[in-house]
Amino acid sequence: MFQFNFDIDEGIDEVMTTDLTANVPHAPASGDVHDFSSTQQTIAESFAEISLDSLLDALPSQISHSPLSIPLSDGKELKLARRDLFDARFQLISEGTGDPETTEQASDQKINSALQFLDNPSDLVPLVYEGGLKTWECSLDLVSYLSSIGYSKNLGGKRVLELGCGTAVPTLYVLHEIFSSQPTTESDSHIHLQDYNASVLQLVTLPNIILTWYHSPAADQYRNSESHEGSDSELNITPELRDAFTTSLQTYGIYLRFFSGSWDTFDLQSAGGKYNLVLTSETIYHPKSLPSLIRLMRDACGTSLNEDTLDEGDHRCLCLVAAKTVYFGVGGGISEFIRCVGGMNGEQNLRGQVETVWEKLLGVSRKVMSVRWS
Repeated sequence: MFQFNFDIDEGIDEVMTTDLTANVPHAPASGDVHDFSSTQQTIAESFAEISLDSLLDALPSQISHSPLSIPLSDGKELKLARRDLFDARFQLISEGTGDPETTEQASDQKINSALQFLDNPSDLVPLVYEGGLKTWECSLDLVSYLSSIGYSKNLGGKRVLELGCGTAVPTLYVLHEIFSSQPTTESDSHIHLQDYNASVLQLVTLPNIILTWYHSPAADQYRNSESHEGSDSELNITPELRDAFTTSLQTYGIYLRFFSGSWDTFDLQSAGGKYNLVLTSETIYHPKSLPSLIRLMRDACGTSLNEDTLDEGDHRCLCLVAAKTVYFGVGGGISEFIRCVGGMNGEQNLRGQVETVWEKLLGVSRKVMSVRWS
């Protein structure tokens, strides 16, 4: 089975190393790479929406978390709280949860699959698990670029979609910016998160969103209240916390929606139509999945936004893709992504253009790309 071998979730004290040369992804030995042709008879997960209430109901009574340091474009660091991976594993084992809104039999199957890939050295099992429980470097790169253009400060009335969100670090940054500002009544922000695995949305995506809120000024009143329960490393999920969180969402005009399933089944109409900001990181690792990802990005965007017009009230779409130059062992990478975008030009009379807007050349080469359709 394929292993990325460059995640930053290596233990309880998770610290990102700046020198990644020792963690360059490798081509696995013969027989270790999953045979994608053997998945042809496997049915991919279909599009489904998982309600915020059901995800809240599935939360454990306590969440263990650690800080994640993200270097920003101005030289400063942003610290976001993130649920510990061992804590997600403990929830699966102790409570037998893993996928909300399923039948008991299907839920048991999902639990067993989740436990299998949590304890398995593989980071990718196509059509089963797509790496969403771990945080990958390029999601931090995307945050750094977003901070450099200041886009997340102007999200009132806009729609945001993160594809293959996993631990949702780019969205956490967007929410951190919103929760750190004064609430306004001018317009609402619709923030949507998609991951192949519904269990990922439950185990890490929503917990991380709650942790981002909890450590923001938006939660000051709750943290200073008598009902507050928590410590530097653990957060008690009480009815009072849940009520305070949902009240903050209403106060700040934030509408969260969560979608699971494969990209080629994503129902854009059910999700409400086109978006103003589409984000994705570490999702272009396999060539066979590129067409469905690119079509979804294109359909979610339509005509695209030039970053030079961010402050001019332009309501078109900014689409950003963060990735490593190459993913050894599975054939994907930036060159293959660019070729696929070019090969799909003309569909729906739209032409895609890819531009590198951020780049790191030391160690494992990484880029953030802006994709535009016109």
